[in-house]
Amino acid sequence: MRFTRIHKILLLLSALILISSLIVWIPSQKYYVFIDNESENLAAYIPLESRLFQIIYTHSIHLSEVIESYKVTDDGELMMTELEYEDFNIGMPSNAGEGETFVEKDGKYFIKNMTRKLPEFRLFVGDVDAGLSFKTKGSRVDLKGTLERGKSYTFRVERLSLFQLRKGVRIDER
Repeated sequence: MRFTRIHKILLLLSALILISSLIVWIPSQKYYVFIDNESENLAAYIPLESRLFQIIYTHSIHLSEVIESYKVTDDGELMMTELEYEDFNIGMPSNAGEGETFVEKDGKYFIKNMTRKLPEFRLFVGDVDAGLSFKTKGSRVDLKGTLERGKSYTFRVERLSLFQLRKGVRIDER
């Protein structure tokens, strides 16, 4: 009788260890992630609570604000949906592409109806005092204040496990 009780306890303990391991190691929730391009390690993350987000930056040459709007597709890709800017200078488009709409309103230029899909993109955090932010669901994170200046990151959407989350920094709560 005692032998059976010990076996039941060991079996229950083994099941609890297995379930705990799965919870820690199996990726569950999706996150916006910033991967350090030198080390290829997770540098920072933000929980994906909204499929819509924006990258807002100050253009390095004409020093005006540029807003790139994106959405996350069902298959986890990034789709650029709109571009807003103030100048046609170097590095900015002068018209919309096929199927897109060019709009001028209140001194700003918009390219709307964009459907440019990317699995990920590179983001360079320059070592100059110019704006660089990530905005989603009403919160805006200063990337220059949270990521290391002078470094390059790969940005994408990824499922992360609890173990992986320990390696990065959640930057929307700072």
